[in-house]
Order: sequence, then structure tokens, then C-alpha cells
Amino acid sequence: MSEPYGQSGRILAAIVLVGLLIGCLIWAGATVGDLTETQYPDETDVTPEPTAYVGDEVALGGYVVDTDPVVIATRASGYGRFTLVDANAQLRTDNAPLERGDRVTAFGTLEDDSTLVVERTLTREPTETRYMILASALGGLWVVGRFVRHWCIDRTALAFAPRERSRNGRSDQGNGPRGTGTRPTARANDRRADQSQTDSQRTDAHRDQGDRTATGGEPRA
Repeated sequence: MSEPYGQSGRILAAIVLVGLLIGCLIWAGATVGDLTETQYPDETDVTPEPTAYVGDEVALGGYVVDTDPVVIATRASGYGRFTLVDANAQLRTDNAPLERGDRVTAFGTLEDDSTLVVERTLTREPTETRYMILASALGGLWVVGRFVRHWCIDRTALAFAPRERSRNGRSDQGNGPRGTGTRPTARANDRRADQSQTDSQRTDAHRDQGDRTATGGEPRA
């Protein structure tokens, strides 16, 4: 069956899809996200010179190093400590109070060079990131494996073609230019040839038996 648009149509479709993908990436990057992640100075800006941002709205991310009151360190070394006022009251992602080691992003007004009056607090467990990466990797490998198992590249048509499956479940890679469909056809031709040979042998046997009966040989069974 001929293709409605041919190779040029497939190339055009691929260009359009790639363009849409790039456009979605640009659009997603340009949209306004959570206030704790965009628009406002973050820990990389505030930590070196906090006095410059006193009275401004900022978003600080770090690890909880003390809980009474809640204090975070914006650096893994423990440097860049800020006290979060009302951090537990403004917690949006968990009902439990913050504990040491929690990863926190807090949005609010910097009251002084070491105190943040919190308007919104978000937390993320380290296991969430690991689970997301692991699930994405396993899902991607499963999809790739299924695709490779059931599809192959038709180099003559520059397209993906389904693999032909034999009775024992193995993929049949044909010997023709497309690599598909030639072996099933050959098997069908072989079956027709075998059937024709069997019919010919039966016809010859009946003819010989009829000749023996006509010449007084053994009677027909």
C-alpha cells in the first residue's frame, strides 16, 4: 500500500514535532512558577551579602540545622545560617514540624541579615528525587526495550517498520531490501509447492492403479 505523503511528508512531520518540542521547552521556561523558585533573590544572591537585601522579599533554600527556632544553612558546610520565623506555621507540603536535615525552601521578607519572616515554606525529601530519577530511568529502559523488540529501521524507506514474528515468537528479519515480510512469503510458497507435489504423487498413484486394473492386474482396493 502506497504512503499518502511519502518520505518528504515524514521529514516534514519530524521537523514540526522537533519544533513543537523546542517551543514547549521555551514556553515552560518562560512561565512564572512558584514564588520560591523565580523572580526573587535566592540563597546564592543573599548569602554573600545579606545586608543588601534587608527588607526585600527573598527565597532561601537550605538544610535545617536547628529546630527551636528553625535555622537553616544555605551551604553544605554550614555557612549562611538564617533563622526562619513561623517556618512550621507556613509549611505547605507537610503537616509535621521540620526536623534537622530537612531540605527547605522558604519565601518571605528578610527582616535583618540573619532572620527571615516566612510567608511560605516548602520541603522535599531526598528520597523523592531518587525515586523520580529511578522511576524515570526504568520507564525509559522499558519503553526502549519494547520498541527495539517490536520495531526495526527500514533503511530504504527511512521509516520504522514492525518486526515480523515467527511461530516460535522470534523476530524474522527478512532477506529482502526492507528486511520484513520476505520469510513469511517464502514459507507460504514452500507450503504451496509441497502441497502441489503431494497432489501430483496422489494423481500418479491413482493412474497406475487404474492401469493395472484395466490390464487384468490387481483389482482396485
